[in-house]
Amino acid sequence: MHGWDEVRERRHSKLVEQGLIPPTWQCSPRDEHSPPWEHIANKEFEDARMATYAAQITIMDRGIGRILKALQRNGVYQNTVIFFLSDNGGCAEYLKENGEEGQWPEFYGGVTSDGQRIQVGNLQNLNPGGDETFMSYDLPWSNASNTPFRLFKSFVHEGGISTPFVIHWPSMISSRKHVQCIKGEERNDSCRICHSPCIVMDIVATCCDLAGVPLPHHVEGESLLPILYGNDVTTRTRPLFWEHQGNRAVRLDKWKLVYRCCERENSCNKQENEDDDIHGWELYNMEEDRTELHNLASENQVQVHHMIQLWSDWA
Repeated sequence: MHGWDEVRERRHSKLVEQGLIPPTWQCSPRDEHSPPWEHIANKEFEDARMATYAAQITIMDRGIGRILKALQRNGVYQNTVIFFLSDNGGCAEYLKENGEEGQWPEFYGGVTSDGQRIQVGNLQNLNPGGDETFMSYDLPWSNASNTPFRLFKSFVHEGGISTPFVIHWPSMISSRKHVQCIKGEERNDSCRICHSPCIVMDIVATCCDLAGVPLPHHVEGESLLPILYGNDVTTRTRPLFWEHQGNRAVRLDKWKLVYRCCERENSCNKQENEDDDIHGWELYNMEEDRTELHNLASENQVQVHHMIQLWSDWA
């Protein structure tokens, strides 16, 4: 049985070994709200919660495989553009086991198809996985899912906004002559990895570009076709901006400025600073420090104020 601490270490090592991330991106420390695995009393229950989550992902993978086989059977697989991405960061939400109204359990109760009452909550006297239970995998396993990044869904640090994104288009991508070096080996760009910043809105822009349809003026995304055509590094014409529950960020070239307002229960524990106040903003060089461990705000205050103003104008 491997706990979340060992899982995080193994996943980070494998990401580096496979060339998916550079070794300079250090793994973030265990989240401050996550206890060490060795301190967990009921390890079997925690292991079963993660096993249930992994089983759900396996079922999803099989479903995607059936879709791909259907495309192949119908002779359209080679010329079908497939976009695949996960949701934005692992979910650290926990369930209120006391069942008080407004605390989530009442939304997921009910009965199973054979009439059993669904029990909602991370109740350790229940075995996770059956359709008569509704549980979450909680913050520590979410921290493992987000390896190597910090924080979770609802935050706008990388652990809350990043997702692996795969574009598959055999008839076009495999025809490119570009070759990239991954793990010291030369490979055709059909397995190319690109770390240029993108956002979900880019999918709309890309689909419009592929179809030859003018992009609606209100769409903020930018087409990813230059990346598909072999450009490893692209320059966006506009910065990227985020805001969610008071958490905010802006990405400008290699720089990311981010502000953390909310604590775990999505409430600000102190009065927010004004947007033009540098206090509370963090600045990271995303080319060298994608895991956001080295805050460079104090030594780059001109850059910070510039990006704060960009965010304020957008907001």
